Amino acid sequence: MSGLFSKPSPPPPPPGPDPETVAAQRRQEERVEARERDSAAQIAARKRARRSSGRRLLLSDRENPFLGIPDNETLGPGYSRRGAGRTG
Repeated sequence: MSGLFSKPSPPPPPPGPDPETVAAQRRQEERVEARERDSAAQIAARKRARRSSGRRLLLSDRENPFLGIPDNETLGPGYSRRGAGRTG
């Protein structure tokens, strides 16, 4: 008769997630995070290159770029717009 007045026992809790599934999900999340880090690094490298590319282009074709532009290659006072288009 005691079974009529007592609460029924709760069902057992469902089993936890499969350890293999948890490990596979963790590996996938790590791959996604690594891919995001790589893409962020690529974007940062592009930004750095874009920021310094003008300076690099200006300094590239000389033996020692930090000496600046040689005097004999500047337009200077001897340059004439009138004679700029003439070839001979």
